[in-house]
This record gives sequence, structure tokens and C-alpha cells, in this order.
Amino acid sequence: MRKLKLNKEEALNLVIWGRNPVEEAIKSGKRLEKLYLQYGHYFEPDFLNWLKKKNVKFQWAKKQQLEKLAKTKKHQGIVAILSPIDYVSPEELFRKTIVTNSFFVVLDGITEPQNLGAIARTVESFGGAGILLPEKGSAPINEVAVKASSGALFHLMVSRIPSLTEALLYFKEIGGRLYAVETGGEDIRNIKFQKPLGLILGSEGRGIEKALLELSDRIVTIPTVGKTPSLNVSVAAGITIWNVFSPSLNF
Repeated sequence: MRKLKLNKEEALNLVIWGRNPVEEAIKSGKRLEKLYLQYGHYFEPDFLNWLKKKNVKFQWAKKQQLEKLAKTKKHQGIVAILSPIDYVSPEELFRKTIVTNSFFVVLDGITEPQNLGAIARTVESFGGAGILLPEKGSAPINEVAVKASSGALFHLMVSRIPSLTEALLYFKEIGGRLYAVETGGEDIRNIKFQKPLGLILGSEGRGIEKALLELSDRIVTIPTVGKTPSLNVSVAAGITIWNVFSPSLNF
């Protein structure tokens, strides 16, 4: 089946409903940001097993919630939100990063679409290759993220994968370097970033996963002097990316 092509405006809010449209979207390879099934609606075991084999995650929702989302009562107990972008493999993202001697950003546990979009805007502004996301525990790429990115997400490679650790281990094996932005590391003012590289950023509450910290070549800290315990992750990303980019400028 020919892959559905969407323009930017259509893709941002593309909600589909009904059994056949959702199944065809999955069969065609279209990425679902969210799939909702109605509580109490009967779905045969073969269908649920098919979703599992296709690695399609879903959430149960109330009938009224689906009606509000689909803007109809004829949703047949199933509503999906399609991704507004086409994802790439991590290998494609890494290849571009190395060929262009650039950088990409890894977002570990960033769940706010506003933050994801703001970071994407900075990555694109300073010539980054793209963004690497985990499949679980990550913000959806929806209209909020696209709006916050000012459209930058349409110009970046975005990869969403099951295991960040496995992918980043491969990136190091092919010559890349990893820098984690976390408290308790080296002062960023003393770091000379070596590209091609990946910048790892974690949530303000949980921080970066231990396995990713151990995989990193350097742990970088942005010093502050105020009473606020930490910077917003999009602000930390902006400061770090500027430090990666600025040595290439001629003042």
C-alpha cells in the first residue's frame, strides 16, 4: 500500500477513528503517537495480539473521552493520533551526524512536548542533525511540540527507539562521543567539545539514567549561583548547544 503523504497543516492534528482506518494506518507503516481503545468495548484476542506483534502500544479510555477526541460517536471504540513526522532509524541519524561532523540531542525522560519542541528549535538553529528519543517515557510529537519548535521538527531527523543505551553504544563504536549534562560533573566552561557528538539531557526531577551516565565520555555541569535548584531542561540544552557551536564562530 502506498504510504500516506501529508502536508504540515494536515499532519499536526490528524486524528483517525474506526477499526479499518486504524488498521490500514498501522499496515502502511504510519507511526502512531497514541492509540486509544474504549473501556468495555469488545476487541477479539486476535486483534490485540496483532497490535502486540506490531509493537503498537495502546491505552484504555472512556467512551466520552474518545467521542471528544474523534468529534463523533461513531468511532467504533478505537481512536488513533498519527505522528506529524516520519521517524528515521538511529543509524541514519548517526550517519548524518558523523558525515557533517555535527551533533544530536538525546532526551532521556523528557515528557513535556513544550520542552521537546523548544529543544528541537535550538538544535536546528545551530546545525544539529536531530533528536534521539526513547519509545517509553517520552513526550509525544504533537501540535504542541511542533508549535514550540517553530516548525524546526520538520527539518530535523528524529529517531524513537526501544533502548537508548544500545543505540548510543553503537554510536560510540563508530567514532562518536557522548556528553551528559548533569549535576556533579565538570564545569562546562572548561570543556572543549569534540564532534561528532551526542548530548544527553534528562528530566529535571529524575535526571539521566545511570546506564547512560556510565556510557558518557564526559559529564558536564552548568554552574549557577542563584537559589533555584536547577535549570529548565530546554534552557540547559540551549546553553550547552551554544558551547558546542561557539568555537566554530569567528568573532
